[in-house]
Amino acid sequence: MGNIRGAQRHFARVASVYDRYRNTDPDVIDTILEHLPMDRPEVHVADIGCGTGRYSALLTSSMNGALRLWCCDYSFEMLRECREELSDAMRDRMLRVCRVNAGKLPFANQSLDAIVTFNAVHHFDLERFFAESARSLRPGSLLAVYTRTPEQNARTIWGQHFPGFNEKEERLYPRERLERAVYGIPSLQLEDVRELSHHRIEPSDLLLDRARNFHYSTFALYSPEEFAAAFEIFAQKLKFLGNGSVEHDSANTLLLIRRTDATDLPYDVAP
Repeated sequence: MGNIRGAQRHFARVASVYDRYRNTDPDVIDTILEHLPMDRPEVHVADIGCGTGRYSALLTSSMNGALRLWCCDYSFEMLRECREELSDAMRDRMLRVCRVNAGKLPFANQSLDAIVTFNAVHHFDLERFFAESARSLRPGSLLAVYTRTPEQNARTIWGQHFPGFNEKEERLYPRERLERAVYGIPSLQLEDVRELSHHRIEPSDLLLDRARNFHYSTFALYSPEEFAAAFEIFAQKLKFLGNGSVEHDSANTLLLIRRTDATDLPYDVAP
């Protein structure tokens, strides 16, 4: 319960500045679009853990009128920012905002064509989320999970140079754990796993501002004293990494999972 409350406090704190400091990777949307069941008159999609709607916005601009999108998060503050960001799409009735618990989705059995989640699954109970996704998806539909693994986290500029970052971040699921959870649901089939890498050149001041504004929830796991000490060391390291700007790499894992025709529904997910 403490972790849940801590996450709620963190996202309430950062919601108003979140879009300014987080990287968004459009190429993941292109990959997901290649796997969506687009032969249907309308494509009903739920973005679980949508945050402020950064990836939801990319989906709406890419799919035009075919998309019917539910933006779902547990944070009221994040949903408020999402509603404001996507207000034009909401007026067109192509988008709805709803507060959900990822372990108990509010959708009817076999009612969705896709469920997507971006950099949020480490906040979910994995088995419950996959079971609920399988229940909610129509046969042939897509579950797309975009996340960092602990190994990828360790290779980021934060994992390499911000003291304690890897040790504090214990919530990320290893790839093997993600795949095992998929295999545990008979009606889910792992279709593909891709690693998407990004080379970035960014001002040192921007990286420092991101840390100051807790752009990763990992920073909320530090005590104020721990964070202040680690931040000073990180700032000194940045001076040696570049003359005002820093080149660094990041990678994420995308799991593309297909809902099959297996007749193992409805799931009985214990409360």
